[in-house]
Amino acid sequence: MDNFTCSASTVAAADCGNEESLIVVEGLSKRYKQQSGVTDVTLTLRAGEICGFVGANGGGKSTTLRMLAGILRPTGGSGRVLGCDLVSGAAKIRSQVGYMSQRLSLYAELSVLQNLRFRAEVYGLARPRDAAEAAIVEFDLRPWADSPAGSLSGGWARRLQLAATLIHLPRLVLLDEPTAGLDLTARQEVWRRMDSLAAAGVGVIVCTHDLVEAERCVHVNFFANGRIISAGSPAEIVRRSAASAFLLSGVEVRRFAKDVAAIVGVVASQPRGEGLRVVLRPVGEKRLRRFAALHGVVIAQDIMRLEDAVLVWSSPMGPYRT
Repeated sequence: MDNFTCSASTVAAADCGNEESLIVVEGLSKRYKQQSGVTDVTLTLRAGEICGFVGANGGGKSTTLRMLAGILRPTGGSGRVLGCDLVSGAAKIRSQVGYMSQRLSLYAELSVLQNLRFRAEVYGLARPRDAAEAAIVEFDLRPWADSPAGSLSGGWARRLQLAATLIHLPRLVLLDEPTAGLDLTARQEVWRRMDSLAAAGVGVIVCTHDLVEAERCVHVNFFANGRIISAGSPAEIVRRSAASAFLLSGVEVRRFAKDVAAIVGVVASQPRGEGLRVVLRPVGEKRLRRFAALHGVVIAQDIMRLEDAVLVWSSPMGPYRT
């Protein structure tokens, strides 16, 4: 069973002071009038783990993250975050968690130093200016310390926001699309910091659309229609998708793209260099091999990735075994 399934006894263990589990929630739900935003989300996060929330927009990732941060009040379910009840302890959760929304939450007219000092004051740190100056050094923000936050480029603004999120040294960090819009170097920097946090025993949940990045997580929760429809390590999610990937190569193989896409069982067919990369369910493998033999196309099996598995889970028929 998935590592993210917990029982009433697990919740009780957290209630008795099990500090290893930073998050234990069961049956978490959120409704907006007649519309369901999140339904029956059950998960556990332990210290030192990085968990990824993946899925399409509207799948429930951000709503779940905001409930875990104590910002949204759930309409169903129960659980604890950092030992606090998710409902009655929401204010305490907000004061202890490091939460970074997808939208920049900076004061554009204030300087980098002023933004960080203000955040330190909000968290009640004893020496807010010292904390702000330490964060500036830690995040290499010294050249922009006196510059308005609104003048920073996207990458540096995101770095400032992350510095503000971590200024109170939280044991739990919740990040919503922290690498959105960043170049490769900036994305690597964000992940380096997440890895360092986890190594220090901090629990991290990151919402991301980048499924290559999500493969760096210890656990992944795949959201669709407000539910977690698959959870586990990236390798486990790939295995349960019951699909395979193949590379087709040969002279002008890409001219067969439409024909390949029409084969029963094919989930995706995309150009890869001069060839085609195909993801398909078991029912389509014999058909694809016959097609390749008929047209003199070379076929070779490729490694399935998390992105491929999510395509399978997201397709109308979903994953199945044939």
